Amino acid sequence: MTADFASNPFSLGIGATPFEAPARRASRPKNRAAAKPGTSRKKSSAKVARTSEILRRLLDNNQDKNFTVQKILGSLGTTSFGTSLMAFSIPEVLPIPIPGVSAIVVIPTAIISAQMAMGKKEITLPKWLLKRSVPRKALAGAIRSILPVLERLERAVRPRWKWTTGPAAKRFLGSFILLLAALMALPVPGTNMPLAISIFVIALGLVERDGAMITAGLLIGLASIALLGGIFAGILALFRGMFA
Repeated sequence: MTADFASNPFSLGIGATPFEAPARRASRPKNRAAAKPGTSRKKSSAKVARTSEILRRLLDNNQDKNFTVQKILGSLGTTSFGTSLMAFSIPEVLPIPIPGVSAIVVIPTAIISAQMAMGKKEITLPKWLLKRSVPRKALAGAIRSILPVLERLERAVRPRWKWTTGPAAKRFLGSFILLLAALMALPVPGTNMPLAISIFVIALGLVERDGAMITAGLLIGLASIALLGGIFAGILALFRGMFA
């Protein structure tokens, strides 16, 4: 009987356990190592598209002669306040003459920022504004010009100072951007560009959850308001001198 067990270790299932257990233990690390690529694939598939990629898609998927506000908002998404504010500020960030730019920049920016200040979760624009359009050639030129700058900024930004993107902070930022949009509506030459840059930088900070970028945008905005105040003070002083 002893010889039988030695020659046939699998009889009655007794001799199998000492030999199989080490093999199972050795196979466990392999299984864990094999699971890692699967988890990394899940993370990569859940990767959120950058704003530069969304803007490129906006150009690639819309080949009509004109861009309507409805097409722009539909491509960006009605819940992406930051991305929408960035996109609508681009025509004023660059000194590219675009017909009907005020309707495409000031009005949507004012409405979106007001809804952000009120804590809305989704952007809603009136139908008459959604039908407004700008030439594709002009808007595409502005977007292509800003893309290299945007891509460099996206490589530099990172999530930090999370309190700057909380609900209360977003309400404040919405009110501040609404003020900037109102100032952009004033017919003062040379002031729209710094105001639009401020909106663009704040919106980028919101998209990337970068409090440092948001702070930089706020400082640019405050400097722009100070510049505008200085211009008005100079004009007022000139008129006083003329009529004194």
